[in-house]
Parts: sequence; structure tokens; C-alpha cells
Amino acid sequence: MTEIDSRIDRWIAEHQDELLGFLSRLVQTSSEVCPPQTGELACQKVVQSAYQAAGAEVDLFSPESVPGLRQHPAFFPTWDGMPRSLENRPDVVGVFRGSGGGHSILLSTHVDTVSREPLPWQVAEPFSGLIQEGKLYGRGSWDTKWGIAVGLYAMKCLRALHIPLRGDVILESVVDEEYGGGHGVLAARLKGYNADIAINSEPTSMVVAPAHRGGGEWRIIVRGDAGMNFGERKQTNPVHKLARLIEAVKAFEIERNARPNPPPLYASEPFLPAYTFQVGGGGHTYAQVSGIPSECYLIIWVEEYPGTDQQTHTRRLIGFINDFLARDPDFDGVYPEYHQSIRFLPGTEMDLRHPFFEVLPAAYSSAGIEYRMAGAPFACDAFMFNLHSPTPALTLGPRGGNAHGMDEYVLVQDVIDLTRIYARAILAWCG
Repeated sequence: MTEIDSRIDRWIAEHQDELLGFLSRLVQTSSEVCPPQTGELACQKVVQSAYQAAGAEVDLFSPESVPGLRQHPAFFPTWDGMPRSLENRPDVVGVFRGSGGGHSILLSTHVDTVSREPLPWQVAEPFSGLIQEGKLYGRGSWDTKWGIAVGLYAMKCLRALHIPLRGDVILESVVDEEYGGGHGVLAARLKGYNADIAINSEPTSMVVAPAHRGGGEWRIIVRGDAGMNFGERKQTNPVHKLARLIEAVKAFEIERNARPNPPPLYASEPFLPAYTFQVGGGGHTYAQVSGIPSECYLIIWVEEYPGTDQQTHTRRLIGFINDFLARDPDFDGVYPEYHQSIRFLPGTEMDLRHPFFEVLPAAYSSAGIEYRMAGAPFACDAFMFNLHSPTPALTLGPRGGNAHGMDEYVLVQDVIDLTRIYARAILAWCG
């Protein structure tokens, strides 16, 4: 460890309560999105003020104000068939200008969170920001408001220590990542906020992820004959078809994982899940049980490795399910309807020869943290960087638990350690 490393660690140790207090405040300021309702504005105002107080050049702007956003091929205007609103959902970008001649870096974090559901939470309230037994609780704590706090305090540290940088450092808090969005990241790229490397904040459990998985979310509808049968005519019950559909999705997952052939970065986790998210049909009250429903539905998410395109994904999934249902002796010959509820999210991988991969291991080492590299087992905004901008992006984040579930939390020590790592990496890359 160098003298500069020691100074960085001392400053962060002295300011860790402030760092965690800021993260708690971010969690306490809801940025919950429940389609079609949105809610990031209040939290983005907090981020804007924090970036300004730290001395950054700050830009708060609506993605819709960026020319070319709606015309871009990556623009996706709906969520589950509903118009996707970007009103009152601003991005916040803070730029710390270097003196010139150095590499630039961009630290990107999405501020939006999913719903506080499911309820009730057991340890803390959904927006408490409670710190207890080494964990900081609340919706967005792990996914992913920690990234806003870590990036900001890494820069506050370097500036407080009067350590000059040649390259620019860009911090961004973006909207519309959840539910297959990506428009916050896309808008910032179209507005010109690009760099030589980006770190995309997601929960990777301290693993550096040059690749991430993708996938597709589907609403699948099965139909039948509504009403009651008082004669000999055999009615098609969509509830039974729904049961077979669920079996088909599980069989699809088993079949394609029977002979795994994962890319090298996924060798330690050679499994592609197919999640069943939601089932429904026939109503929700007792008064609606008076007969067989006319339709039922299933919402699923099916993951894919980097390199799988939308056409291949669609052909494999629908072909398997239809073949599975057709083998049922009771099949009525009417196949399901398939609707993509969000965009297909492609998995991507950046070039492992990028020189930042020479900098990051040293930052881990001098901070006393084990350096591990693997593919991220989820879809994320990194695809917007890697496919639609000149800025390549890796994905990185702390350990925690229960993202999108009750009692979501992030490990406090990892937040502190990532601040130490980011400060070192920024210095080595930009300085």
C-alpha cells in the first residue's frame, strides 16, 4: 500500500458515517416505480444537490428533451402494452473535469427501484435506511443506490486530499432501468456524456463482470370456453391449459440446462433460469367464480447468454412450448398468444483486453480485497453502453440480499470497500 492509498483509507474511514448517512437518505427518499406510475424526481433532486455541493458541473435533464431519443432504434415505448412515460423522470449527471491528457471514467447508477412489495417487511420498513448488524436496509439499498453514494464519496475523497486528475470523472444517476427501460442511460449517451470506460452499478457481490446475461419477458395467454357446461359438449378450460403451460416452461428450463455449454465467464454458474413471475385469470373475487374463465395468463422471464439475439430466443422458447402443448392428448389445437411485456434485453460482453482491466486488479489488491471476474447473472443497462455508445461498460457492485423482495439490504462493509476501490481506480486511470 502506498502513502496515497493510506491517505485514501484514512479519509474514507473518517467519513464513513457520512457516506452511509447519505446512502440512508437516498433510500429514505423513494424513487419507486410501479408501472404506469413513476417516482424518481424527489430522489434525483437529492442527488443533484449532492453533486453540486461536491463541486461537479451538474446537468439535470429529461430524457425526452434529448434529440433523437424516440427515433433511436433502442427506444422502447411501452411496458406491458401501456405507454411508457418519461415525464418528471430526469437524469442527473455530474462532471468533474480533469486537467487534460488522462483517461476518462463514467460511474453509472440507476436510481429507480421496483415496488416496495411484497409486504410486510420483517426487519425494517421499505424506505427506512436502517443500519443494523452490518446491513443497510431499504428498497434500492442493494439495487442500486449504493452506487450513487460510492461514486460521489470516492470523488469527494480525492478532491479533499487535493489529488489532481488529468482525465474527466463523470457520475450519473439515471432513470428507467427497471422494467426493461434503459432510456435514462441511452439519453445520457445521446447527450454526449461518454468516457473511455464505464462502471455500471449492479449487485455483483464484489465480482467484476465484463459480461452480463440478457433475456426476454413474456405475457403468455391461453384461451378457452367461458361459462358453465350443462350439456355434453366438452369445454376447453384455460385453467387446465395454464397448468400445462407452467409445466412447459419448467420443462424448457430443464431441457436447455441438461447439456450446458456456457461461455468462459459463466463456467462457474452454467445455468440459465426461466422464472415464472405471475399467473392470473378469471378474476380476483368470489363473485367471479361462477364459471370457467375465458382466458388465463402467465408472465415469465427467460435468461440468455451474451450473443443470443431476439430472433433465436423467440424461436427456441415458442417452438418448445408449442411442441410441448401439442403432445397433450387433451390439447384443443389452439396455441397460446405470446406478447413481449418489455423489450428483449440482449446480453453483452466487453473486450477483456481493455486497459482498465490492468488498473482494477491493482485497486482491489492495494485495498486488500480479493479480485474475482465472472459474468453477471442478470440483465442490466450495460447493454446500452456496449451496443449503442462508444463507451464500453463492465458491471460491479457489493454483496447484499433480497433485491426486489422484502427486507432488501446491502452490506455496509462492501459499500465502504468499494469506495476505497473506486478512489484508487479513478486515481490510477484518470491521474
